[in-house]
Amino acid sequence: MNNKSITTSNGKKLYLVAFKFVSGEYEQLFEKAFYAKDKKRLELEIHKYLFTYYGKGNTSQVENDVYFYFNGEIAVKDLGWQRITSFKQLVNKLL
Repeated sequence: MNNKSITTSNGKKLYLVAFKFVSGEYEQLFEKAFYAKDKKRLELEIHKYLFTYYGKGNTSQVENDVYFYFNGEIAVKDLGWQRITSFKQLVNKLL
């Protein structure tokens, strides 16, 4: 497997972000990959993704790293991110 650093031709790096979905007593962890040039852009990409997670107009509130939907019945929390520097790291993380 190639260990070459994962960076696009325009300088964007690959990040893997962990989230927790909560609805009532049900919780589920999930991850999503994002490309961004730096941490500030990554935060903007995460916000854009979570703000439109269930479609525009369904986000009822944002508090710190928690996005509430449908008047608080559903929440998605940003648990943090990790920069992915190789495909091997990404595969190991997902397995």
